[in-house]
Amino acid sequence: ISGYKVLPVQFSSDQGAATHYLYFRQHSSNKEDVLTPSDRTLFITNLPADTTERDLRRLFHGVARIARVIFHGIVGQDVIQKTAANARAMTELAAAMASAEAQPPKTDKKGKKADSADKLAPVPRTQLLMSGASAHIVLLEVAELANVLSMKAGAITEWPTRDPDSTNPLDYRGVARYLYEYRAARPPVDLLQSEVDSYMAKFEESQYERDRMLAQQQNVPDEDGFVTVVRRGKHTKNSDGAVSVTAVSADDAREAKAKRKEVLFGDMYRFQMRERKNTQLLELRKKFEEDKERIARMRQARQFRPY
Repeated sequence: ISGYKVLPVQFSSDQGAATHYLYFRQHSSNKEDVLTPSDRTLFITNLPADTTERDLRRLFHGVARIARVIFHGIVGQDVIQKTAANARAMTELAAAMASAEAQPPKTDKKGKKADSADKLAPVPRTQLLMSGASAHIVLLEVAELANVLSMKAGAITEWPTRDPDSTNPLDYRGVARYLYEYRAARPPVDLLQSEVDSYMAKFEESQYERDRMLAQQQNVPDEDGFVTVVRRGKHTKNSDGAVSVTAVSADDAREAKAKRKEVLFGDMYRFQMRERKNTQLLELRKKFEEDKERIARMRQARQFRPY
């Protein structure tokens, strides 16, 4: 169909199960991309919504080996996230090429303690694709692309299903997947409380260590003879152990800066001085007239008339 080959898949081995159709072809582009070389990249579309890289590896198992998969149409992915994903893929590709050239000796990883089973672990969430999403599948070798393109058209293939004995959450499908994410996001209250208590204990310990270090810095001159002024109390006073200095507020600092600027640059020219004096004189006359009117009104409103 328009250069695409059809790969029908079924999600169940039961007779009469619905058939889903995948469409794939060799990737072609006017501009060569390092991430998707056209000689060993497969473009596939109409993927199921919960497709993962593991599913595609199992689907083409025995036919081709997959180096990486670049999905398109991920739900909730914006342009920035897509750019970041491409950058990570470029970094991984460069690291793989560098490691293949250098081939450093392997070292044993020891001394790492396993996480306790009673601690809260992050909930692994599988990505969801939009309807009719596509992906670029980069294969390891050029010959493997020919193997995929030579697959028998129309032969129904069973879609990789979850192993019933698997405990990997990424293998869950359908309702089981949503149930797992719902329950994992709402841990038991006692386990959550123990996690919060552990975090607060570590936070208080770090605060105590910080206060202790600040107390040690008081009245201790550095190499140049300066004494470090540290913040103490309710974050309003600085002290070196002997003298306390109250920190000025932001509003007071702005007012002081404005006054200082007015003093420095207020009367730089003679015409400014004349205008300021004229303005002050007009204000004094205006106040004088207002005071005269007020006194006249008070005299008229006076009730006691001795004469």
